[in-house]
Amino acid sequence: MYRFMKLFSAFICLLPESIQYGIGVILGELGWLLCPPKRKKLAIEQILFCRITDDLDEAKRIAKASTTRFGRMIIDVLRYPEIKDGAYKNMIEFVGREHLDDAKETGKGAIVAAMHSGNWELLGGVLASEGYPLISVAMQQNGDADKFINEYRAIMHQHVTYKTGMREMIGELKKGGFIGLIMDQDPGKTGVLVPFFGYETLTATGPAVLARLQDVPIIPVTIHYSPYKKKHVITVEAPIYAEHTDDKKRDSAVTTTKLNEFMEDYIRRHPEDWFWLHNRWKWTRRCYGDKIETPPDNFSK
Repeated sequence: MYRFMKLFSAFICLLPESIQYGIGVILGELGWLLCPPKRKKLAIEQILFCRITDDLDEAKRIAKASTTRFGRMIIDVLRYPEIKDGAYKNMIEFVGREHLDDAKETGKGAIVAAMHSGNWELLGGVLASEGYPLISVAMQQNGDADKFINEYRAIMHQHVTYKTGMREMIGELKKGGFIGLIMDQDPGKTGVLVPFFGYETLTATGPAVLARLQDVPIIPVTIHYSPYKKKHVITVEAPIYAEHTDDKKRDSAVTTTKLNEFMEDYIRRHPEDWFWLHNRWKWTRRCYGDKIETPPDNFSK
């Protein structure tokens, strides 16, 4: 698989851009076609559950669009050898970049909070290539896939570490590093129960806990592909500062709620960008009961 992906990347880089992304469209459509029906049903179910829409056809459209976009994402990554070292700049537009610059200038470190929305892989690569001291915390993949993606991340000067202990991340913050955390997925029973799309939802507390311990800002960053501009728009929001009282658990919940509010607002504006195939409320249901209304069996058809 590793050798195939390398050869496929070399082939893609030889093609005109229009053909590259034409192949991406085909890959995206194949991805939706091959997606298991149960997973499609889950995506549609969650879109309706979150009240993104109450129209079944629209929910199906959003679910499909959020899956087929992976075709373009794959092409973006395969193009890394072609767009490295600044050649990516014509693909990118920054909004609110001054928030990252201010945090970098202080030298105290920061938490960069992102989501599985838009091309998060490209986001990490661009931020690292632009000189921000980003250390992305990721989950280790299997075998050749892990080898390939880490090699291509390195092409974009991105440093990735697998999920490590709090002590290691604090050490990087003390050096002035930016810790990149993606916090929108189900954290299992280790999360805190806070509102998300109107439901009490188990949510990861890593950004809130780290920010409170080290008194560093949490900087939410998103990436959205605009077909009108034909660019990825990277939006850097104003920093969120952790609550700091004598009640650590309350502080964590309050800060995490603010982050959920930010994510929910973004997802409602760009629902096609989010990873609806992920079972976001799995552990919430396990721990607190299944309150989600199950849709009819023909939802994904």
